[in-house]
Amino acid sequence: MLAILVYETKILFLKSRDPPQGAIDALVKSIAPGFGDTSKTITFLKSKVSSYYADHRSRLNSESRAYAEDYIKNNR
Repeated sequence: MLAILVYETKILFLKSRDPPQGAIDALVKSIAPGFGDTSKTITFLKSKVSSYYADHRSRLNSESRAYAEDYIKNNR
């Protein structure tokens, strides 16, 4: 279940850097359709989506900064 969540979160991240909460809820419900909105599983999966998003944003920002600094250094 977590592997699917990781892949789907990456796809959602590529589509939208800041998706609405409804999109995250729909993603989690599609991964775990048999659980209620307030179940521990749904809450856990939502927190994982948030942490994956934070990780993707951080990595994107770090790599972009590194590429920009490298470009500036090599093209002066």
